[in-house]
Amino acid sequence: MTDEPRDNPEPAAPAEDGGTNPLHKKLGIRTGLRGAIVAPREDVAGLLSPLPEAFVTLDSVADLAATDGTYDYLHVFAFNRADLVRDFPTLRDKLGPGGSLWVSWIKQSSVRGGGGLPGDLNENAVRRLALAGGLVDVKVAALDAEWSALKLVWRRH
Repeated sequence: MTDEPRDNPEPAAPAEDGGTNPLHKKLGIRTGLRGAIVAPREDVAGLLSPLPEAFVTLDSVADLAATDGTYDYLHVFAFNRADLVRDFPTLRDKLGPGGSLWVSWIKQSSVRGGGGLPGDLNENAVRRLALAGGLVDVKVAALDAEWSALKLVWRRH
């Protein structure tokens, strides 16, 4: 797969569906990258396992901001639009050239968090924020029945 934008990206299948590649491989988590997983809830942290040795798990974007350098792979779990808008400049600034930033959100149809009440994040909201910030989406993935993710990369000039 190239990192060229596609009009209709196909979802990556979750690992438990019997697909040929585990989820962490479909998301591009691999040895040799410097990566950070940001703000995963306990019940989703295991979805991205196993993480390579050079990956860290951080509680917040503020913790990410306190680290040195940039990352080849970032994956943030966003819970609402206001927080993502606030945190997006830090996420973008910590993304190295050629790196990928995955933004995950709870699907609006999920039963989590109040019996399926719609959240204010979705694929289009994340895409608009990315485009305004100089990034472009290249892939969408279903992490599981409750979480979706959009892969963002630096726009080519």
